Amino acid sequence: MSEIESSAALSTPPNIVLIMTDQQRWDTLGCLGYDHMITPHIDRLTARGVAFNRAFTQGAVCGPSRNSIVSGQYVHTHGVDRNEAWLSPEQPNWIEQLRDGGYHTVNIGKMHTAPIRLPCGFNHRTVVENKNYKQGHHGPDPDDYDLYLKQFGLVRPALTYHSEVPDWPDYLNTTVWPHDEELFIDNCVGRWSVAAIRDHDFAKPLFLWSGFTGPHDPYDTTESSLARYDGAEIPDPVGIPDELDSKPPPQRRAMQGMEGKRGLASIWWSRATPERIRRMRKHYYANITAIDDWVGAIVAEIEARGELDNTIFVFTSDHGDCLGDHHQVYKFSSHYDSVARVPLVFAGPGVERLGVRDPMVELIDLGPTFLQMAGLGPLAAANGQSLEPLLRGGAEVLHETVFSEYGPRVMARTEAWKLVFYPGEAYGELYDLERDPDELYNLYDDSGCGRVRGEMVERMMHWWGSTARVG
Repeated sequence: MSEIESSAALSTPPNIVLIMTDQQRWDTLGCLGYDHMITPHIDRLTARGVAFNRAFTQGAVCGPSRNSIVSGQYVHTHGVDRNEAWLSPEQPNWIEQLRDGGYHTVNIGKMHTAPIRLPCGFNHRTVVENKNYKQGHHGPDPDDYDLYLKQFGLVRPALTYHSEVPDWPDYLNTTVWPHDEELFIDNCVGRWSVAAIRDHDFAKPLFLWSGFTGPHDPYDTTESSLARYDGAEIPDPVGIPDELDSKPPPQRRAMQGMEGKRGLASIWWSRATPERIRRMRKHYYANITAIDDWVGAIVAEIEARGELDNTIFVFTSDHGDCLGDHHQVYKFSSHYDSVARVPLVFAGPGVERLGVRDPMVELIDLGPTFLQMAGLGPLAAANGQSLEPLLRGGAEVLHETVFSEYGPRVMARTEAWKLVFYPGEAYGELYDLERDPDELYNLYDDSGCGRVRGEMVERMMHWWGSTARVG
């Protein structure tokens, strides 16, 4: 019996397990052809289902992205355009729809709600915020990881690395987890996620959002995960000399603005050397591998409960990280694919064994997909579309253009071109993705590309106007 046939024969709606990392770029899975990555468990899910090679986030930072995912709407549609803010109760929320439709809804780990303990449609939440979450940052409460560490007389090490590690600026926000590995934040999220599955009686279908905090900076993974990358070929960043001369000024300003500061996330790029950059990237990759181990444990626990054939697994991330690409770090200053493009894997009932597929999809498609697969009807006012036809092997084009936003810029990307538009500014970005897939050469001011630039701007403006928030 095929997975589609078995799905149709199920007497109960499928369980849905959404595993989301924080700040993981798309080119970090072995199944997508990146052989330096050690991700066997995510690769196995791909072998059972589909990995979308061109999935894009709608918000280039945590809060806007996650609000878009939960509402199924673009950032300018739902209006939450910054971190430390959240949807209002009357706005669309497919988690609530799953709960009201009979699911037991559980969040273990990061959601980035503000305040941090908003119910957000969940019957239960074990709240774990950023690695460097500071109590009071977006709400007065400690999170559950704070309370857990307190039992051992500890506070989040990420809050003090910058002041306690000697020569910290030389390390580019990179270190080794300094305590028992069981206390590492993503090991806690993984262990608590497995326990949530073990404790569920499955009288109701389970929706679990397991939110890992890595590989987000600081890049402080465990010694054991780092050891697995000993001898691995760590790819160097993408970039060319003097690249920033042709790029919008905010990119240079973003890097210069961190120089000399000893804040939680400051990276002094003047201290970057090829060896230090490779170390930073190695730590980032090793954190992903540590999370991959928990993906395997989560799948194994579902199987142990006898629910493997009735569980849809989804693996993705909220946005990426430049990791030195284009002489940039993090995500605040750019919409390169390093930032806007994320992994997205589906496996389980209703998903054909299709392997890696190339249609462009958006993270706001997740909610409509889950609701359709659960048989619960559409998400009101959603901009996203159900991916179910693509999961069944269809050739439909759901998105000829994908869009992403953050602060002063908007990205519009087709298969052939990418526009990054800065409203009110004379500068911008335009890339010929067929000739320049690494986005090295900015053609925004190239007279020979005026027609393409105009068409992309027109496409973006039509999208903006047709999806603008009303009221």
